Amino acid sequence: MQNYQDRNYQSSGFNKNSQKQDFREGQYREREEIPRPSKGDYKSLWITSSADNALVDYAEKAGKFMAKRGLTNSKIRSIYGEIKRIQMSEFEKEKSAFILLKPKVAYALGRDVNNDGLKLFKEIFDLSSTDVTNQKSYQNFCNFMEAILAYHKAFGGKD
Repeated sequence: MQNYQDRNYQSSGFNKNSQKQDFREGQYREREEIPRPSKGDYKSLWITSSADNALVDYAEKAGKFMAKRGLTNSKIRSIYGEIKRIQMSEFEKEKSAFILLKPKVAYALGRDVNNDGLKLFKEIFDLSSTDVTNQKSYQNFCNFMEAILAYHKAFGGKD
């Protein structure tokens, strides 16, 4: 039976792995659509200075990707809740709590390592959090995260 299947693949012009390769290539193409912050789309000025239309476009792409790739509200609820709690207080008083958010995000991803939406959230969080230095930049960081999560919800992000 195995030899018959091998001959059929050979005579049809396919090898046994061609379907897998095409599938992998399809996955690769999808993965390239990830709005990675490291590819020049992310701008530090969004955090250090002010928002612009490019931030909105980036937040839309990222939020849509996260919603389609399995990020749920429950997976980031504690992180976003802490971001908002710090926002309600003074950044300088809560600076250590902000710094400790990075390990919380890593822990969330560690619990669900195959979640591409959460991977992107972590990448964006890690990159943008390094630009936070004072109350104003923290406020801009909150606005940036809120924009991403608003689009996440708009594109069907579930609880």
